[in-house]
Amino acid sequence: MSAPKVLIVDDDPLVLEELGEGLEALGHPVLSANNANDALRLVDENPQLKIVVTDIQMPNINGIELLQKLGFRRKSRPLMAIVITGNASLDRAVAALRLQAVDFLQKPILPEEVGHAIDHALALSADSAGAAPSQNGAELPSHSSYLRALVAARTDRDAIFDSNLFSDPSWDMLLDLALAEASGRTISVTSLCLASGAPTTTALRRIDDLQSAGLIDRVPDQEDRRRLVVKLTDGGRKRMRDFVDRQTKRLGGGA
Repeated sequence: MSAPKVLIVDDDPLVLEELGEGLEALGHPVLSANNANDALRLVDENPQLKIVVTDIQMPNINGIELLQKLGFRRKSRPLMAIVITGNASLDRAVAALRLQAVDFLQKPILPEEVGHAIDHALALSADSAGAAPSQNGAELPSHSSYLRALVAARTDRDAIFDSNLFSDPSWDMLLDLALAEASGRTISVTSLCLASGAPTTTALRRIDDLQSAGLIDRVPDQEDRRRLVVKLTDGGRKRMRDFVDRQTKRLGGGA
């Protein structure tokens, strides 16, 4: 059997056992940890790991903090993150989606759901490793860094102000899609709604509005045709790029 590429982290031993056995049966050998400190140790000891599947609500070091620590430790070979959580920690799941997670799953979950998310993450990892250098070499890091700064600023804004003051999610959705594209990730309709922080019905209406405006499109996931992903259209991509170009020039950040 090949060395495990997947680490699952959850403080519930039953979840670890059920997911571990289910994923093994699906052809995904895993390592397991019931706390963040053990997870960090296993990552250090197993450089072949590519994916971490983590619960968010855990004692001492929660899932968000774990992902942050892993980001510092594995800068040259970053892990793909899949977040699992219950409704009680939805706000933290939103933070994970905005910053680094490639997928989000709500409990209760089946091993088959996690297996599909792992297949998707492995495909993204392979695409990233085999991608040719961008023809706009210096442009992408500049755009990506600026988009990340905008997302971080949004998080700070919501921490300082009443988030209800900024209730329309349309711009946040465009930022999330632009950052996801710059990072080589895809975002499902469900994930985009959750990450917007708005009620689902409101988020879906805004997706309809953005699609009617020609900025985004909903297309079937190539790996699971039952799942819809949201992408910027050519027009939406150009407008977001023009926006970032103007801001980076204004700030002296390059072309």
